[in-house]
Amino acid sequence: MLGSIITPDLFASALRMATPLALAAIGGTICERSGVVNIALEGIMLCGAFAGVAVTLAIGNPWLGIIAAMLAGVAIAAIHAFTSINLRSDQVVSGTAINILALGVTGFLMEIMYGHPGTTEAITTIKPIFRFASESGNSFLGTVWHWINTIFLSHTPIVYLTILIAVVAQWAMYNTRWGLRLRALGEHPRAVDTVGVSVLKGRWVAVLMSGALAGLAGANLTLEQVGSFTENMTNGRGFIALAANIFGRWTPMGSYEASLLFGFADALQIKLQIFRGQINIPSQFFLMLPYVLTVVVLAGVVGRAVGPASVGKPYEKG
Repeated sequence: MLGSIITPDLFASALRMATPLALAAIGGTICERSGVVNIALEGIMLCGAFAGVAVTLAIGNPWLGIIAAMLAGVAIAAIHAFTSINLRSDQVVSGTAINILALGVTGFLMEIMYGHPGTTEAITTIKPIFRFASESGNSFLGTVWHWINTIFLSHTPIVYLTILIAVVAQWAMYNTRWGLRLRALGEHPRAVDTVGVSVLKGRWVAVLMSGALAGLAGANLTLEQVGSFTENMTNGRGFIALAANIFGRWTPMGSYEASLLFGFADALQIKLQIFRGQINIPSQFFLMLPYVLTVVVLAGVVGRAVGPASVGKPYEKG
């Protein structure tokens, strides 16, 4: 049975499942490095997912749907930025309120635009970039090519774009002036202000970037994976992304690698449900695996993972 579970399809599925988590987690990393906690990732992903499908259904172009999802993410993130940075409100409360707002607004728009709750009409999802045939036969080279083709060469554009974003963001955070200022915003905002760099502007840019990435994560869910929008379809992924951010120690590559772990857990629970009749375990046990892993991971890193010194602390120019 183990040979039926550990297959290239499992790892390919893990990579796909990790993509929306990684995008949101990298956005959360950038945001928290600037000193702003973004609990609203869940709501931003949900709004991005809805906007992507709504525009695709209206226009028929999924690429415009991706742009719409990112713009929707930026718009929702701007609300969080204004309340957290300009009004200096509690950032956790602001993010929680946006999550609740997003759930209500997307449900309301479903009723207004499509006349019913639940799920939208299906759309044609964006196809994988590469289309290579697997090697036939049972030769060693054929098996190796099958694993490589299935795991690495069977994905849609946003999957590969996410890997590129993680690499570039990691490099930029530690090798550019922008990255130096971003990290300084979360550690010593007063020192940043002293040298003439606007703390408010820097934090605004970081929050909007996190919104764009979370909106792109929502687009990946609907336009590349599912092919429709369902109310509350993010289903806690924004909070898992926050856990990946912490487990990745507030670095883009660390967040991506942690997302791969959570994506693997999600892919594994789907795979195991096929064999639940043979192992006599309720399906609900498998469904809870990604969330149990989230709790275990957070419990394991609490006290050892130290975030930016000024994260969650509103800055007041004095």
